[in-house]
Formats: sequence, C-alpha cells, structure tokens
Amino acid sequence: MRFEFLLFLPLLATSACMSSPPIISVDSVEVTGRNEQAMALNYNLVLTNPNDKPIEPLEFTYSVSVAGRGVYQGRHAAEMTLDAGGQDRPLILPVVIPYERVGWSESTVPDSARWSMSGTLIYVDEGVFSETLLDLGYRPSTGFSATGELDTVGLSGPIYDPESAAQPDSSGQSSSPSPSAGS
Repeated sequence: MRFEFLLFLPLLATSACMSSPPIISVDSVEVTGRNEQAMALNYNLVLTNPNDKPIEPLEFTYSVSVAGRGVYQGRHAAEMTLDAGGQDRPLILPVVIPYERVGWSESTVPDSARWSMSGTLIYVDEGVFSETLLDLGYRPSTGFSATGELDTVGLSGPIYDPESAAQPDSSGQSSSPSPSAGS
C-alpha cells in the first residue's frame, strides 16, 4: 500500500503545480507573397495567459489544409513569455502553399478558399520545478484549431527564397499583428 501512495504523490504534486494552458486564437490570415508556384501566408495568432503567474510557450507544431487538402506542416519556436493576468501577445506562424498541393496553377488560384489549421503548443510554467519536469521529459501541451476563408486576391509579390538571401530572418515573428486580409 505504501508503494502505491508514493507513486501517486508525484502525480498529485505535478497536477497541483501546473498552470492552465495558454488560450490560442487566430486573429487573421494574410497573403504576404506569391509567385507562379506558391503563395506565402502569415497566420496572425493571439496568445493569452489565463493564469496568475507567467508561462513560457516553447514550440508550436502545426498543419494547414486549404480546400480540404493538406498543404503545409511546420514547427515554430515561440520565444516569448506570457505575463500573468490575461495579457494578449501576438505571434505569427508562417505558411507556404505550393499550388500543386491544392490542384491550382498560377492562373487558376480562386479569389478565396476555405482553410483549416490545427496544432499543438508545448509550454512550461516559469520556475525551477517546471524546468525540472521539462528536463525529466514532461512536456505540458495544448491543442488548437481554427478555420476560415482565405482571401487570395491580396499581395502579388515575391516569396522569400532562402537560397538567394545572405542572412535569412528565421524568427518568423512580429511585435504586432498585421491588418486582416481574411480570417
């Protein structure tokens, strides 16, 4: 009986010390570039911490479908801390849609298309206890999903090509969300 209690105690301590997950919403989606083969999008997210202590989002993994077809899977480091008390923080998740994955060509891109995004965010509480749990392999996470209508008429400019740039910007983040081009 004592052995069972000792196994239960760490689970109780873990659940009692962990915060609620951050609230994740997609504020808008905008076309940031396009060429004859693909279009680049920014998914402008808003993260909110519902807790009375800061939490640290670590990494997003996400996938995007357009017109019912899977077009993109990505990972993105959050690189931020969410302060306590419900403060909203913007974050941008970049996506590239190759036309061939949706069955489009440059001349057949529709004016709008239905999109869906789903993913997972790994996060931790700030503090030594949470860092220790992270070191032991415990990764608290929360799922998210959203759908909307993509306005594809927007921008018609070049898509970033990492092979042609000397020093690419790999942050993929912005301090404020851009105006909505579809949501």
